[in-house]
Amino acid sequence: MTLAASSSTSCPICGVSVSETQQFCSACGSGLRGQRPRTRRRVVVTGVGAVCAVGLTAKEAWGNILDGKSGIKRIPYLQDGNYACQVRGDLDMDNLPNRFLDPKTARNTSQFSLWLLEATGAAMISAGLIDAEGTPLMDLLPGGSVIGTCVGGSYDDLLPAYDTFNTRGHDRLSPHLHVKFPLNMASYTVQWRFGMGGPSNTVSTACATGTQAIGEAFHVIQAGIAPLMVAGATESTVHPMGVAGFSAMRALVTDSNEHPESALRPFDATRAGFALGEGAGALVLEDYDFAMARGARVFAEIVGFASSNDAYHPIAPQPDGTGAARAIAGALADAGVNPDQIGHIQAHAASTPAGDVAEARAIHQIYGERTSSIPVMSVKGNIGHCMGGAGAIETAMGVLSMAEQVIPPTANYKNPDPDIALDVVHGEPRPHAFDHMAKHGFGLGGQNAALIIKRAPEEFAQQTSEDLE
Repeated sequence: MTLAASSSTSCPICGVSVSETQQFCSACGSGLRGQRPRTRRRVVVTGVGAVCAVGLTAKEAWGNILDGKSGIKRIPYLQDGNYACQVRGDLDMDNLPNRFLDPKTARNTSQFSLWLLEATGAAMISAGLIDAEGTPLMDLLPGGSVIGTCVGGSYDDLLPAYDTFNTRGHDRLSPHLHVKFPLNMASYTVQWRFGMGGPSNTVSTACATGTQAIGEAFHVIQAGIAPLMVAGATESTVHPMGVAGFSAMRALVTDSNEHPESALRPFDATRAGFALGEGAGALVLEDYDFAMARGARVFAEIVGFASSNDAYHPIAPQPDGTGAARAIAGALADAGVNPDQIGHIQAHAASTPAGDVAEARAIHQIYGERTSSIPVMSVKGNIGHCMGGAGAIETAMGVLSMAEQVIPPTANYKNPDPDIALDVVHGEPRPHAFDHMAKHGFGLGGQNAALIIKRAPEEFAQQTSEDLE
């Protein structure tokens, strides 16, 4: 018996020719059978917020990053404890506002949730969704959130409670313990405070968390599930156990205790590890038609997201960068964007000897001969490595870079590494016209995530950093 030849069609995601009998696309891996067609709504960014070591607002942080300033400082308790790495990117807690909670509620809320709430509130003000006091200006019940964090309140709340349990007994624990430290409480805090009853999710994918949280929220709106999402991530790492754990891994920089501002040197040939940072970043994402109908102003448009896993090692990145390249290629396919259209890359680049090279190799795999002409930068020299919060803070800065068509300098980049061979923006900001950019986030456990961001649609009023608080 002769079998009839199967007819061919094309993958709805990347467009390559596929057989009607295939279940998955051989090029991008997208499902082809038995799935609901994706709505693929357009998604715009209408609000931006951040708190980090180099600024307690997105506007302040952006200005300082453009100026090449660093928020990394020598920390007295690490110096007194004779830690090998004595520098960190800590928040200026004396001046950090608490605008959206009453004092009693704030006392019973973990730091990671407070910081995320502050960044989210600022983003929602810039989006025109709430007023300066945090009162919603419209019904936000359909809105939701995807928030990321690595440790939540485990250091700040759970470890002290464990000490109390051991030294003072089981009956001396706070009744608020189990509604402070869990990772999902940041998402709850935002949705409760602003009356958002829609989809709710918490992401924890190591240092790719912030980038992935934004991508997952983007897909919720793209699929037509919700018209409005807060997407962001937060991390509080001030407890010395965080430093101790990464010191044991030999991941932290130990040559910069006397000159903390130059501790993180992304892509530089002298890079020697990272220093921890902390803080939160948040974006307001909206369905294109929803934003248009309410007359919203827009910073940029999110058009693609994908994630992958190296499946290689719990700590070390895949040396040739192929796992990271899969995420980047998947994000481009999701966006329907050709690699030739990418005009800027905001890299993960944590200033580690192996990680920066692996990321550079992934970039070379994707962009080939174009690689040397694409401006690349990393924010970590300014803010430290904020773990789960990193990708969200950095994406907030990337959105401002897109909106203002200027790329900040990569702090402390002075010595090119021939193993990296990228056009690393350094020294001073570089005005640059670009319509699409890629944002990377990578983490322990082989986690990779990538976003594709596009210039704001012309039919919307444009927002820039001048419109922020």
